[in-house]
Amino acid sequence: MKRRPFAERHPLWFVALLQLAVTVVYGLTGAAAQIASLPEGFVSVTANVVLGLLAAGLLGRLGWWGAAGYTRPVRSRDLLWFLPLLLPVAFSVAAGTEFRGLTSTAGLLVSALLIGFTEETIFRGLMLTALRGRGVWTAVIVTSVLFGGSHVLNLLSGQSGSQILVQVAYALAVGFCFAAVAVRTAVIWPLVPVHALIDFASFAGRDGAAPAWDAAAGIGLTVAFAFYGLFLMRGRQRPVTLAIP
Repeated sequence: MKRRPFAERHPLWFVALLQLAVTVVYGLTGAAAQIASLPEGFVSVTANVVLGLLAAGLLGRLGWWGAAGYTRPVRSRDLLWFLPLLLPVAFSVAAGTEFRGLTSTAGLLVSALLIGFTEETIFRGLMLTALRGRGVWTAVIVTSVLFGGSHVLNLLSGQSGSQILVQVAYALAVGFCFAAVAVRTAVIWPLVPVHALIDFASFAGRDGAAPAWDAAAGIGLTVAFAFYGLFLMRGRQRPVTLAIP
């Protein structure tokens, strides 16, 4: 009889090791960037290349591409659940965007897509799939807490503690909502372009936006994501089962 993989036998340890990998990779790239005075984008791009390759390799090794949500939706109309997730893009556009040249814009887009693939594959793909056996709510809450907590690593970019606290709260709500959509639809691939568009719109934002606007937008989006996630998770009497081969 073929032995089940480690991720299925010990899902909590598997998730803990994934979170450790995220922390270590960001820590090492952040330290290298500071020591060698490398550009600010070095940490994000390098870390996400390494973690993206790790995530893709694990999905292939475990045979989880379909189970993790890289598959066709059961119903095409389920894709409509992803549209409200683009609300932050509207906020960013309303606050003002700035074209920084074709090369810079293309670089920001590639970086955003890389981040989107890596974070969705790790948190809403590998982690959520591994924890599904512990219950849908447990899987959604644990992955959202870990996703929010991982943004503490933004301290490596030199941001203040208050900025990080706001980002963690926002990321916690986003993680909860994204996981809820993944559970509802049994697919995660639409989250990659959605995540990328949100990040790209933020990257392209005009410098010097009013702090009051940033604060109001952050609070509003955090509340909106939290309530939308709760709406999607209500009842869960008929959860979609991601069958692991």
